[in-house]
Amino acid sequence: MPNSFMTEPEAQPSEFLASEIIERMGSLGLPPEHGIEFVTVGLDEPLKILDEHYLKAMEKGGRGSAFKLIRGSFGAGKTHFLTCLRNLAWKRGFLASLVELSLKGCNLGDASAVYRALANSMAQAPEDCESFETVSGLGNIIRCWALNFDDAEERKKWLAKAKMSNFANNNYKMVFLRFIKSLWEDEEELADACEMWLLGSSTKKLKLGIITIPENICEQNASSMLASLIKAVTLLGFSGIAALFDEVDRIASGSKREKKNVVDNMRQIVDMCGSRRLPGFFWAFAVPPEFISDVIAEYPALQQRLNSPLPFSPASPQVPTIDVSSSELKPHEFFKALGQKILRVAAIAWNWNYTASVQDKNLDDLVTEYLSMNFDAGQRR
Repeated sequence: MPNSFMTEPEAQPSEFLASEIIERMGSLGLPPEHGIEFVTVGLDEPLKILDEHYLKAMEKGGRGSAFKLIRGSFGAGKTHFLTCLRNLAWKRGFLASLVELSLKGCNLGDASAVYRALANSMAQAPEDCESFETVSGLGNIIRCWALNFDDAEERKKWLAKAKMSNFANNNYKMVFLRFIKSLWEDEEELADACEMWLLGSSTKKLKLGIITIPENICEQNASSMLASLIKAVTLLGFSGIAALFDEVDRIASGSKREKKNVVDNMRQIVDMCGSRRLPGFFWAFAVPPEFISDVIAEYPALQQRLNSPLPFSPASPQVPTIDVSSSELKPHEFFKALGQKILRVAAIAWNWNYTASVQDKNLDDLVTEYLSMNFDAGQRR
């Protein structure tokens, strides 16, 4: 049974990780937070295309940007796909953020809420392959980076170079650099104030010595703040930001005004990606088919940007929409391959020496019975 292209040949999870995978999938029916590559089937081609054409290019300093709409019905594997993308982005040196969108929570119709969600949830790749602890949140990421940068002369050189960098918002640049300087000079109170501002949590005007920052992060300036956020993390040495949005509540059920705000902000970010105004930004947005038919279809300007006569493929990687419901594997092949992967993980988790021929027949029988009762893409969950 071949591994996913995301894993090395003959790679296998540790007993601890295997147990975590089986527990999460078995008890919750959700993709595992970590080790997802060991139970991934049928997604290699689109993931490999995204990695080769976008993430790899950005990692090497191309500093492009990209937007992809991930389409799939409930249970078809959208969250699974986004989690795989997060892991690929981590391997390429990105900060990654999985954001659940809803009209009452993080609402795509409020650009400042999107900024705050990204700034607070972005995370570095985990260093420990057992605990999978990550440094998350812009403030913590900057603090860890600053603490590891302990050479005084190198600090001066970095600050001098950073001061010459172009930011979309000069106020953001001032606060970002002052935050780092205050950490190096042990000005903890000022550092805390700068951190709150950068996270979008500040409601008071920020004073940096004799200078007062006249604005906080809000709806009106969120676009320039997002561009500045991406610039800031690339100055820290990261490849960029992978923003992975998952629609958990049906945006299509919102009011006409709410839907219009969502589409307007979505169109603006898509245009910014297309015009390279967000270098180092990879944005994937997972939605059900209803979002396309009931929301996007009402707004021709956005629909035209997302429509394509061709499917996403190695020959047409620029196509903006990826359908995770479709697979080159036939249903029986898909579930048989998935069963084999889960079996392999379970054997490690339970220290189980099974008889391959017996379990292979059991899998065939189980898949045949299962498919006789289920017919839509949601059966994958």
